[in-house]
Amino acid sequence: MNPDTHPGTETMASARWYVVHTQPSAEDRAVARLQTQGYHVFCPRLRKVVRHARKSTVKLAPLFPGYLFLRLDISRDRWRSINGTRGVVRLLAQGDIPQAVPPGVIEDLQSHADVHGALDRPLLLNAGQRVRIAEGPFADLGGTLQRLDGADLVHVLLDLLGRSVSTTLPYEALAPAA
Repeated sequence: MNPDTHPGTETMASARWYVVHTQPSAEDRAVARLQTQGYHVFCPRLRKVVRHARKSTVKLAPLFPGYLFLRLDISRDRWRSINGTRGVVRLLAQGDIPQAVPPGVIEDLQSHADVHGALDRPLLLNAGQRVRIAEGPFADLGGTLQRLDGADLVHVLLDLLGRSVSTTLPYEALAPAA
């Protein structure tokens, strides 16, 4: 294989991060296949507590379900074959040209991730930030994040019936307010 066309030969100056759309729940399969092809792949994840039958387990779930990031140099790498990779729907592009992620975005995510790509949740939501309840009995209500309490619980000041009501919720129930 010509070294100028092998995915692992990109120069740091010309390589950029691109978004890969994956098949539903196929992020792990796509990561494995792309890494086998020699690509540098990043799939940021969050630790989620899953409760089932009175047992709690922690699993890693994609931060962006259905998407992952791939580092390549489109002027040198054979990127068109990415769309034919098992688990991949397509490399996001505008027309025929893949669209790069703005510089620094993925590097910032990576700097907050551990070796498994898991992000430290407190870095994603901060005290004082406006949030929306995404699930549970308070779904779609807005509020202000008061504080994070360990890895799984947050204290939120909800806007409820014209009053502010303090409540404790699972971290997974929150989303940043739009």
